[in-house]
Amino acid sequence: MTEGYEPAEVPCYEDQATRDAEYERAERERTPFFAVERYEEGYAVTYDLLPAGSELSRPARKELDERLTRELEDLVGDPSIPTREASKSVGASLGSISLFGREETARRVAAVASRFVLDESNWVEATPPEGSAGGQFREN
Repeated sequence: MTEGYEPAEVPCYEDQATRDAEYERAERERTPFFAVERYEEGYAVTYDLLPAGSELSRPARKELDERLTRELEDLVGDPSIPTREASKSVGASLGSISLFGREETARRVAAVASRFVLDESNWVEATPPEGSAGGQFREN
């Protein structure tokens, strides 16, 4: 069981080539992808558990969604923290939280998410998408 990241420990990828290389490493090593990513518009938090063959259990996903809602409400309500657009997509295996004007803010939110997403006790085996023949998941 992992305790998640502290904000300063969250991996941050400044460019697409580095992010792609880390994603490929996660797929090779069958580990989750979790990071803050820099875009022209700002920073986003991304997680993907499919490389590890896992997804969040329904209760863990619900708890993560609720916790992120509270965290984003706190951020949006704080005039000292620039947010361009606060949105979140919390899926069973893939999620994104964005868009933050500062890396520091994205790392803060990522640390909260990591406590749920990276805790293997919250994982279940990933199920193939509907209509799938049960083959390998499509790799990015």
